[in-house]
Amino acid sequence: SFSVLYIILFHRGTLQLEMSLGFKAIANGDYKDAYTRFARVLAINPGNTLANINAAVCLLYLGKLGDSIIQLEGAARSCLHPMLIFNLVCLYELKTVASTTKKCQILEAIASNTYWEAFPFDCLRL
Repeated sequence: SFSVLYIILFHRGTLQLEMSLGFKAIANGDYKDAYTRFARVLAINPGNTLANINAAVCLLYLGKLGDSIIQLEGAARSCLHPMLIFNLVCLYELKTVASTTKKCQILEAIASNTYWEAFPFDCLRL
């Protein structure tokens, strides 16, 4: 009905606006505001890969490397997007010299995916 369509369009417009304002905040170096914007998007659409990646980037710039990794690990449970995996692998490398173990765990998750043949494995930086 009309009200359902209105709600869907409202949320879509809200998501686009929050994403745009998040990108603007990043460009201005306001990572706290940017994170808040991406978190709002994720409250409506938790599977938004771009919002998850950018929220993690904001957390990294706010000095919260561990939280940034947690953000991307959570997103990777439902989405093995190469850009998300690449960012997660880079964060592992920043956090520890033993990042190869974590990378191998990601590789196992990808290998269990039915579409692994098409996955660009170079994003794992092995």
